[in-house]
Amino acid sequence: MTEAESYHFDVSGFLVVHGALSAAELDVLNTAIERTTDGGGDLPPAAAFRYPFLQLRDHPVLVAYVRSLCGDGYRLDNGPQLLGDKYGSTQLEGGGEFLDWSRAYFHRNGVRHCQGLTAVYALSPVAQGDGGLALIPASHRANVEIPEEVLDEVADAGLVKQPSLQPGDLLLCASSLVHGMREWRGDGPLRLLRYDFTSRYVRTRDWGNLDAVQRRPWFDELTPAQQAVLHDPQRRGEPTVVRASDGSPDPTIERGVHHPSIYVRNTTGEIDAREFYHWDLCGHLVLKEVMDADWIAAANAAIEAHADRIEEIGGIDERDSRRLQGSQRARLSEAWSLPTPYGEPFRRMIAHPEVISRMNWMMGSGFEATKCEVFCSRPGGSGHLLHGGGDTESETNHYTFRNGRSYCEYVNVAWQLGAVTEADGGFCCVPGSHKTSSPMPAGVRSGDTDMEMISHVAMAAGDVLFFLAGAQTHGALPWKGQDRRGCVLLQYRSRNLSWEYAAQRHRYA
Repeated sequence: MTEAESYHFDVSGFLVVHGALSAAELDVLNTAIERTTDGGGDLPPAAAFRYPFLQLRDHPVLVAYVRSLCGDGYRLDNGPQLLGDKYGSTQLEGGGEFLDWSRAYFHRNGVRHCQGLTAVYALSPVAQGDGGLALIPASHRANVEIPEEVLDEVADAGLVKQPSLQPGDLLLCASSLVHGMREWRGDGPLRLLRYDFTSRYVRTRDWGNLDAVQRRPWFDELTPAQQAVLHDPQRRGEPTVVRASDGSPDPTIERGVHHPSIYVRNTTGEIDAREFYHWDLCGHLVLKEVMDADWIAAANAAIEAHADRIEEIGGIDERDSRRLQGSQRARLSEAWSLPTPYGEPFRRMIAHPEVISRMNWMMGSGFEATKCEVFCSRPGGSGHLLHGGGDTESETNHYTFRNGRSYCEYVNVAWQLGAVTEADGGFCCVPGSHKTSSPMPAGVRSGDTDMEMISHVAMAAGDVLFFLAGAQTHGALPWKGQDRRGCVLLQYRSRNLSWEYAAQRHRYA
């Protein structure tokens, strides 16, 4: 894998390899499918024309990626399986490393461990909105239990994505990535071939057979719980869990995974589960409609009344980026210091209850606001090179989750004074990049070769955006809106940072 591919997979948990199969290979496979199956499910084990699918399992392109991700000695876990248009809408699955660590994705001592991998060949085109395979980028490294509303896509907050694929493309995703199938709405048939792999130390799905286990002469004398344990209840695919009952001399047998924790969720902690999941997963969070119309109008009027204080801060150098080119950006610094009454709309932002309640669980109390500036470029203003993330330079630019708590040292809070769409430009980021262990590719920094990882965050006037100031890779797209860009940025640092370091940081920024 190239460095860019490693970065993409490490951040997002999936990767699309374009053109992995030739036109001739596609023709053979599609012909074989038409002769062996009715359009969905596992391919018949003894079917004629099945040999091309076995060859596909050992395709040199696939083998190179599986070996790179899962290591030598990897094994086939499941497949080939045809994901056809007869598959209906199903609930997403995955994202549960806290219960299925054997399928986890992690780094230890500089070594990547991808203990489960799903490979999907596209034999037919899949466009955006067609349905088919859906996933949640970066969820392979989620530290927070995924809310049921997100799995059901009742309240996914835009987290669920559907990769567009061309015939011959190969999609690779970590087993622990949240993924699943959506009802097919495309014009032609859906044909995706799925193979699952594990590292050499992980049990495969067909591990063992209870009926085939050698029965010891005294087996029938055992209790049901003893028989379950002797029969290897933790085999893949259908685990049987033994739970000790209070006051009972014999444990009970239950389906599912029983894995106790010493921690109990604090129901009085004023934490919304969906917000926490989104924050941990993406590295940013949007609150809707925090400012009312009068507040927004007062802030915009204050900016226009002090247009003489707006400073030009330079555009993007031609050598640095083609995508982010534009005229000089503009900002109004220390907006909270404007004379009364003009500074009041910005001072209201400092300790707003909606901000305080989130900052308390994002970094803990004792934080302080360090600056307040307004981004107010006119149409044509350049973007901002992406920064932060995998090239973390100090302990100040990190995100950590421990014992049920979020830890970070810098959080930016951006108040939106006007509606912003992707066509307008403005703030952009790489969701999930606050956890990467790989350096950021130059193409992502400049936006010129972003591998479809850079995400624009659309907002309405009055919305508030929280994002990790140093840990998440973020920047700005050129401003193309009809009016001035209106975004007020307040930065907060945790109680842990020294004044001396902060002074040096601002001096050389």
